[in-house]
This record gives sequence, C-alpha cells and structure tokens, in this order.
Amino acid sequence: MVRLQVVLDSTEANALNRWAASELREPRDQIRFVLRQALKERGLLQGTGKVPATEAHETATSNDKPSGK
Repeated sequence: MVRLQVVLDSTEANALNRWAASELREPRDQIRFVLRQALKERGLLQGTGKVPATEAHETATSNDKPSGK
C-alpha cells in the first residue's frame, strides 16, 4: 500500500468532512471512494474491465447511427 499526503485548505477540508459525514464515511475513506470511482470511469483501474469513456462514447455513437435500411 502506498501512503499519500494531501494538503487541503480549511475550506476544502471542511467541505470534505461534511461530504464524508453525509455519506457515513471517514474523510480518508471518502477520498478513496471518489478516487476509485474516477479511476474506474476512465478505465484506469486495472481489472475493472471498464471501457474508457471516450471509447464508450464512440461505440454508443456508432451504434446509434441508422444502418441505411
């Protein structure tokens, strides 16, 4: 496991604390949750099998085009 130190100003820290509390998480866990979500959405988290957003958009767009029939 890698440890990472994040420096926040007091406004950011207070907002993070409120957000985490509203979702019944500790601030550290909230950061990990949000980071994991962002990495999954971008297809950067190994083993998720998620298609990167740009590729997913291109696939959906090409599938939405009429076939000319």
